[in-house]
Amino acid sequence: RRNGHNEMDEPMFTQPLMYKQIRKQKPVLQKYAELLISQGVVNQPEYEEEIAKYDKICEEAHARSKDEKILHIKHWLDSPWPGFFTLDGQPRSMTCPSTGLNEEDLTHIGQVASSVPVEDFTIHGGLSRILKTRGEMVKNRMVDWALAEYMAFGSLLKEGIHIRLSGQDVERGTF
Repeated sequence: RRNGHNEMDEPMFTQPLMYKQIRKQKPVLQKYAELLISQGVVNQPEYEEEIAKYDKICEEAHARSKDEKILHIKHWLDSPWPGFFTLDGQPRSMTCPSTGLNEEDLTHIGQVASSVPVEDFTIHGGLSRILKTRGEMVKNRMVDWALAEYMAFGSLLKEGIHIRLSGQDVERGTF
């Protein structure tokens, strides 16, 4: 990844030489677009039009997803399991219950996720900047992917739901 493992990863802490080199490189999409343009496969306006089309597809899909109430994905089932489907044939696990939170709760969770948990603690400058940026996002009602994950975990914890992360990241000690 060009920017580390995820939004919270700061690879300049762990691999500064490699990431100095990576930062000098052009992004892959830009390099590939320049190659195609130089070879006459596509021109700049055509490239920009394709980027705009793709952005529009993503924005429209996002807008449609807000109205989705039931996920229609049954192809993965080998056979209907007893009790899995409701009387009208819809899988119980495929309904999308309302999971929204009020802004006050999200703000509280965001503030906790952007603060140092104890007083008189010397925090690394890079982490301090991350927490400060996160706090500013909360104040400005903005959310990036990492903060959204923290808010999701925080909301589950507030409901008394135990969280246990599992998978490759756990093995590597990322979490």
